[in-house]
Formats: sequence, C-alpha cells, structure tokens
Amino acid sequence: MVFFVLAQVVSWVCQILIVILIVRSVLSWFVFYNRRYNSGIGRVYQILSAFTEPIVAPVRRIISRFVNTGPIDFAPLAAFFLIMIVRWILVAILLGLAALV
Repeated sequence: MVFFVLAQVVSWVCQILIVILIVRSVLSWFVFYNRRYNSGIGRVYQILSAFTEPIVAPVRRIISRFVNTGPIDFAPLAAFFLIMIVRWILVAILLGLAALV
C-alpha cells in the first residue's frame, strides 16, 4: 500500500513539474516579445524560472556541450522528456515493489 501511494505522489509531482515547464516555456515567448520583465507576466515567468531552473540549467549545460542551438533553448523540452522518463522508471519500480509486498 505504501509503495502504491509513493508511486502516486511521484507521478503527481512529476506532472506538476511538467505543467510548470510548459507554462514557463509559453510565458517566455510573451516576455521575449514584450521585453518587459517588470510586467505581471514577467514576474510570473521569473517565479517559474526560479522554480524550474535547477532542473533546466544542468540540461542546458549538457546540451550546449554537444549541440549549438543558437537562440533557441531546447533545455525545457529536454527537461520535459527527462522528467517523463524518470517518472516512468520510478513509478514502475514502486509499483513492482508494491506487487511484491
């Protein structure tokens, strides 16, 4: 029972991170277009960036070692897929442990 609940929590947390990454990416288009970080959208973008940057920054460093993407930042997309893979693996492990107990 405990492993099943942990699998649900892991899935839920990963889903929230994914939604935050998507919202951050969409808001970045508006902030870049308006070039105003002091607007309401800019403040929300800064908060979401501060929350997701610990995930996105290492991915950005790894991508920049291998590929020069120019002005397009693929790190949030890569972080999205990385979170999906980690979620899949952790949930599978936790559900496997729940089946053993």
